[in-house]
Amino acid sequence: MAFFTNRLKAFRHDKQTQVILFSSTAIALYGYDQGMMSLINTNSNYLTTMNLAADSPIVGLIVSVYYLGCALGAVLFSWYADRFGRKKSIFLCLATASFGNMITFVAGLGWKTGALGVMFMGRVTMGLGVGGIDSVIPIYSSELAEDDARGKALAQEFQSNIFGLLMAYGINLGVTIALGKWSQWAWRIPIIVMQVYPVLLVAFIERLPESPRWYVYHGRDGDAKKALEEIHGGEADKRLEELLDVREKEKGKHVGYLDMVTPSHAQFHPTVITVMGQINQALTGYGAVSVYGPQIFEVSANHLSKFFLQFSSAFSTAVLVLIW
Repeated sequence: MAFFTNRLKAFRHDKQTQVILFSSTAIALYGYDQGMMSLINTNSNYLTTMNLAADSPIVGLIVSVYYLGCALGAVLFSWYADRFGRKKSIFLCLATASFGNMITFVAGLGWKTGALGVMFMGRVTMGLGVGGIDSVIPIYSSELAEDDARGKALAQEFQSNIFGLLMAYGINLGVTIALGKWSQWAWRIPIIVMQVYPVLLVAFIERLPESPRWYVYHGRDGDAKKALEEIHGGEADKRLEELLDVREKEKGKHVGYLDMVTPSHAQFHPTVITVMGQINQALTGYGAVSVYGPQIFEVSANHLSKFFLQFSSAFSTAVLVLIW
C-alpha cells in the first residue's frame, strides 16, 4: 500500500513522473489501435456495412492503410516537433488521431453508400496521428528524463503498448460475447472507446513543461530555465549550463533525413541498424497475429477466435505482471 501511496505523491508533485505516465498512456494508444481491428475484421455487421466478403483482400487493406498513415505521420510530426516544439506536435498528433477515430466510428452509421471510403479515410487519418505520437513521445520523454533513468522510462512506456493491446482484446471480446457478431455496436464500441486516450492526454498536456533542450536549440534560454525549474527545481542553473555547453559543441552540425540514407554519412549505419531491427521484428509475424489472429483461427481452425483472444489476454496480463 505504501508503494502506491508514494507513487501517487510522486505523480502529484514530480514533473518527471507525470511525463512518464503521460508518455506511457500515449504509447498505450498505439497498442490499443494495433489490437482494435482484431475481432472487428470478423464482425458480420462490419463486413456487410463495408460490402465486403469475409475473405476479401480489402479487409486487409483497411488495416494496412493505417500503418501507411503511421509511417507518414512519424516523418511529418517529427519534423513539426523539431520546428515548432514537442508539445505543439503532440497536441496535433492527438487531435489528428481523435479526428480519424471519429471518422472511422461514423463510417456507415445510418447509411452504407460510401462507407468503405469513409473507413479508409478514417484509418489513414488516425494512422497519421498515432504515427506522430509514436515518433515524438519517446523524444519528448527522453529529453525530460534523468540521464540514468532514460532507459527505464522508455521501457515503461513501451510496456504500456502491451497494456493497450490487452485492453483492445478485452473490450473486443466482451462486446462480441455480449452483443453478437451481427450487432453494429460490437464493432463500433471498441472504436469509440479509443477516444478516452486522446481526450485525457489533451486535457493533461498543458500541465507539462516543454522540452528544455528544444528551447535551448531555438535560442530561448530563459524559457529553458523556467522549464528546468519545473523539472529539476534547484538544479536548474546547472542543467541549463550543461545544455548550453552541448549546444556550443554541436553548433554548425545538422543531420537531415537525406543524411541518414547517405552511405558516406556518419548517421547512415545507426539508421540502417535501427530500421533493420524494426523490419526483423515485423518479420517475426507478431503484427499479423496481433491484428489478424481471430480471422486466422476462424478461417483455419473452426471458429477459435474467442479462444485466441482469451489466450492472448491472459498471456499479455502475465507478461505485464512479470515485467512490473
